[in-house]
Amino acid sequence: MGKDPVALLSKLVSIDSIYPHERKLAVFLEKELKKRRFRVTRQRISPDRFNLLAVRGDRGKPVMFYGHMDTVPVYGKWKTDPFALCEKGDMLVGLGAWDMKCGIAAILSAVDDADDNRRIKIVFGVDEENISEGAHAVAKSRFLDDADGVIVTEAGNSGNIALGPRMVTLGRRGRAVYLIEVSGQSAHGATNKGINAALVAAGIVQSLEKQKMRSHKHLPKANQFVRKIHSEVEGLTIPDKAIIELDRHLVLPETFESVLVELNESVDAFRTEGVHIHVSLKKRKTPYLLPYISDRNDPFVRTVCEAIKARYKKVAFNYGLSVADENVFAAAGLPVVTIGPVGGSDHSADEWVSKKSYLELIEVLKTIVR
Repeated sequence: MGKDPVALLSKLVSIDSIYPHERKLAVFLEKELKKRRFRVTRQRISPDRFNLLAVRGDRGKPVMFYGHMDTVPVYGKWKTDPFALCEKGDMLVGLGAWDMKCGIAAILSAVDDADDNRRIKIVFGVDEENISEGAHAVAKSRFLDDADGVIVTEAGNSGNIALGPRMVTLGRRGRAVYLIEVSGQSAHGATNKGINAALVAAGIVQSLEKQKMRSHKHLPKANQFVRKIHSEVEGLTIPDKAIIELDRHLVLPETFESVLVELNESVDAFRTEGVHIHVSLKKRKTPYLLPYISDRNDPFVRTVCEAIKARYKKVAFNYGLSVADENVFAAAGLPVVTIGPVGGSDHSADEWVSKKSYLELIEVLKTIVR
């Protein structure tokens, strides 16, 4: 038997795992997995960071669970110590309590009493709150090859929906960052000559705010926002360079390339004589994440839903606003089901998870394993 679920979550919250410093938590979880008779492999991401790949049993297709170990930094003014789980009625308050240390603790608690011969695979990954380096490494490995799908115990709620483990998230929007580089013509600032690239960029930003976004039957509507605009010169000179960074959430059937074409069309009106505009996908270490939807009729999805129905009689379906490591696994061709507890204030002060919902999640996961 493992620890009491609340005590286990309390221990996880007490370990600072703000990315990219997940090592201490990874070492602790490695020991917890071995206590539960899992064979554990460290998958190296960088000199001091690694995923945990764990497997137990040899009977049947593996049940595959995933959780990310990292949290965001401490944001806002907390009423309690972010690293000390505080119980307030049904609320368990602490950094990462909802996103997603409760999910990791639920997985560990759910497999405590499972048949040792039942084949179970678990991945605890790094860097989800950054650029998903851990998930990309798992997807490139052979560890997922024999899995029919992945169950992620992440916070999957959208908007004001709060149904906990009676709701499954079957899709998420994608995300990419685009650069819009504007070149004008420099001139002495005391004259009326030249073409001010900063002024052109400001016009582009205003037009982007009015741009019509694509809708989708299930996924939340696509959206975008300007995350940075920069133009600077020395001395009394009209600026001839400006850069806009645009953060874009995509929906199906959008792709990185289709959005690139759309943005080029959007800025065409600003391509006048003397003005050059270049639109590109901003480079980063890992690929950006495409939108996805897992088919409700997929056998793996239906199996998970039956386990939820066994407890709640009915399953609610949700589609996430933001990207997560699930996008990486979906891009690798696997159906992905996200089940998480009720909670709130993720990425802000006083993050919390419902104790009742957390304990219910554990029971649902046990049913899935059986």
